[in-house]
Amino acid sequence: MVLMEAQMAAVYPIGPVYNQVTNSLKPRCFAALKRIFEIYARDNDYVLSNEGLIHIYYRCFNIPLMPFQSRGLIESIQEQCPEGVKENGLTLDGFLVLIVTMLIKQGKLKTLWTMLRTFGYNKDLRLADEMIPYSSLKRKPDQTVELTDEAIGSLRRTYNRFDNLGPQMMESLFETAPERPWNEAPYKYAVEKTSNGGLSLEAFLSLWSLMTLLDPARSLEYFIYICHPDDPSSAVHVTRRRELDRKEKNSERKVVQCFVFGPKNAGKSALLNGFIGRPYDDDNRNVLADERYAVNMVGNSGLTGDAKKTLVMKEIPYQEDGLWLTNEALASCDVAIFVYDSSDEFSWKRSIDLLAEVSTISKDAGLEFPCLMVAAKMDLDSFPMAIQESTRATQGIGIETPIPISSKLGEFDNLFRKILTAAEHPHLCVTKKD
Repeated sequence: MVLMEAQMAAVYPIGPVYNQVTNSLKPRCFAALKRIFEIYARDNDYVLSNEGLIHIYYRCFNIPLMPFQSRGLIESIQEQCPEGVKENGLTLDGFLVLIVTMLIKQGKLKTLWTMLRTFGYNKDLRLADEMIPYSSLKRKPDQTVELTDEAIGSLRRTYNRFDNLGPQMMESLFETAPERPWNEAPYKYAVEKTSNGGLSLEAFLSLWSLMTLLDPARSLEYFIYICHPDDPSSAVHVTRRRELDRKEKNSERKVVQCFVFGPKNAGKSALLNGFIGRPYDDDNRNVLADERYAVNMVGNSGLTGDAKKTLVMKEIPYQEDGLWLTNEALASCDVAIFVYDSSDEFSWKRSIDLLAEVSTISKDAGLEFPCLMVAAKMDLDSFPMAIQESTRATQGIGIETPIPISSKLGEFDNLFRKILTAAEHPHLCVTKKD
């Protein structure tokens, strides 16, 4: 008997689901149960009807729950928690009271774990691997994963459930997930917050696109948590290989990744801040050794395709001893820009050296991509012969003359649209071979 009880405790543990000290559900168990509730209650104003309760029971145990039995459960909850019943159905509070009083407190942990595992949860109360269609994410290094229009529509509807996606609403949005996915780098500072610390719709969708680009498996997992798709594989698609884009002289990617190179103090961090609408700060620079991302949606007027695309700017930290970029990292680059301080001749020369170094590495690896030069800090006086020298150098290697910008003045000369144009025509703005 003791051995059997020990085996039951190991297979159906109480630790991950319930805190016996505070007499409350553990956060991940709460998230899982809320997701199960929403799957069957979302089409009924988030009230779990008598029929919904019957469907959950049958799905988990393959045994029909008779209508009078489900009504009896609802009536029992109404006696214990009047606010847990609405329009003859269970609210989320009522559903959770049902789980705690009818299952956990009565020691029916096998029933609870059967329910959790039926809905795809593993022992850590995350979705099990078999619930995530990894096969739909298979790709070559020069391919990326993007959200489909169907997935973006689902995310828009999810966002619109909330009047204002401020910090508290963000917490509510991800209550069906085991953690909040954007609380740390590279997502935490990749978009600008609204005045109340929340996210605009564009920032919200941009972060999803960034997560799908960098970690598609995690993105798909969290999409399942909050959008409850019938077919998760329909939420993503793999883009065409870049080498085919170059051959076809056209790219239809909706998410473009731009690598931002440049020497120290060239203005890279200020450029990324300006890109997401963050106020200019003379002292604001990326002091981290790690790569930094900024993501936003950019108007695409004048180009074929969508009205807006998502542009991901990736700042590459400057290294005095040379670049440490793997072929796999370079394969994810759609466009590279090389930023220099237009008032500093050394900055210009170092930027040209970086361009030559990156071009050589990428060509040797068969990973050519468009390159643009960006003359930053145009609010300062240019170094002598700057225009003539930069024009001669860029024309000599077959790319456009430097694009003048001033992050301090908020003047970017359509830089971000020009990056999209370069990405859309990947055979242009490629440095000439020696």
